Amino acid sequence: MTQGPPGPPNPYGGGYPPYAAGPPRTDGVSLAAFVCSLTCCAAPVAIGLGIAGLVRTKGGRRGGRWAAVTGLVLGIVLTSVIVAFGVLVTVTYQRTIWEDQARVGQCLDLDFIDEPAKAECGDPHDGEIVAVGSFDQDLLDAYDDLSTADFCAGLDGIDPAYRAALGEARYEAGISMDSLEEGDPGEGDLFFCYVLDADGDKLTGTLRGTDTDAA
Repeated sequence: MTQGPPGPPNPYGGGYPPYAAGPPRTDGVSLAAFVCSLTCCAAPVAIGLGIAGLVRTKGGRRGGRWAAVTGLVLGIVLTSVIVAFGVLVTVTYQRTIWEDQARVGQCLDLDFIDEPAKAECGDPHDGEIVAVGSFDQDLLDAYDDLSTADFCAGLDGIDPAYRAALGEARYEAGISMDSLEEGDPGEGDLFFCYVLDADGDKLTGTLRGTDTDAA
């Protein structure tokens, strides 16, 4: 049998061309960094996993570098927010005047949610605590029937200077209590009364001192 002329040589050096190499495998650590960065509590973990993912995907050895970068960035952002929020809560808690720690003559500022916070009497401040106590049935009845100023001015043992300030139009009274429902105290709930400038100006000195003018 006659054979035809030989064909051209195989450029691949064999009978069949080799299979083309596929894309690199996606790195699991990088994907884990991305998933953790979507959860606030796991955001710090995402930072570590993101750094590891960057190392593991360097030079294209593994796929998923986008997940490592995204996980690292989001992890840093969310962790920073968590830390800032924790600092804010701690500072607010330490500055807040709690009913069981309030004392007569203590000066205060109203914070961003109008809660009484500690202030130095030597600096301009919003108000001053004029009375502290706990509700009994008589005080509950009086609280329901009287204005805040009259209720605080009628408390036993209140300093005459504070009673006089509560009766002046230039001042207004406020009350803070540890009741479960705001403005609805129960027997045994603690409270303190405080005085503010009626125009919202700052006070200097103390109401029992010589300088009680608004700043």
